[in-house]
Amino acid sequence: MPAFYAHDRFGEKVWKKTDGEIREIILKHYKQFEIGLQGPDIFFFYRPYSKNKVVKYGNRLHSVSARAFFERAVKAAERAGRDSAQYAYLLGFICHFILDSECHPYVAEMIEETGVQHLEIEEEFEKYLLKRDGLHPLAYRLGRLVPTDVYTAKAIAPFYPGISWQVARSSLRWLRFIKNLLRAPGRVKQGLINTIMKMRGRYAYSKGLMHQRVDNPKCAGSNQGLYRRFTQAIEIAVEMIESFDESVREGLELNLRFDRTFE
Repeated sequence: MPAFYAHDRFGEKVWKKTDGEIREIILKHYKQFEIGLQGPDIFFFYRPYSKNKVVKYGNRLHSVSARAFFERAVKAAERAGRDSAQYAYLLGFICHFILDSECHPYVAEMIEETGVQHLEIEEEFEKYLLKRDGLHPLAYRLGRLVPTDVYTAKAIAPFYPGISWQVARSSLRWLRFIKNLLRAPGRVKQGLINTIMKMRGRYAYSKGLMHQRVDNPKCAGSNQGLYRRFTQAIEIAVEMIESFDESVREGLELNLRFDRTFE
């Protein structure tokens, strides 16, 4: 998965290329569209102190064909209507799926080529994007992008069998908490968190969860490669949103592009 800011920025670029009813729906329910951009990643930090079925569910969704999810989503969208927070969330989810599936094969190649862990490649790309946008990569508040209200949680839950709106809301709260916790613009806090990771023997894997002060030069090439794919995926996402919307409106089969996994 490209990480949090990458998905958020990607979605912003995508909606600006939409028009008509689709754009109106997104702008009317932007908060729900925006968290939809994070896809099933919102479940990754649910009660992180123990293994649980919610985290496993989020991981499993990434590894299987997305078609089953989107076929259920069509039915949920029909019940809610196109002019709804649920539908806006779903349009954001499509953006997440497209960016992941366009970038993940390349990330896998870069892991083999550089030996850098998946999370760190994505973290370095996050910093690259933030710098391009004139933002401080260590100080930027990712947590503020996570809504935790009941209305949004109720817009999310219908798309995930077995996930109640209460669990969806708790997942959002955990996500916001973790993003705020791992925001470490100062040397002391970042040093402390890195030390804890090292003491637990998880530093190599987990350091990519936090924007590190020192850039990894091994990721200079992957940053460029990911940015090319990020840019190329924008038009694909617009096309797939329009295709999905047509399927909902006309009762057509989903585009074959939805057969792919997030990987």
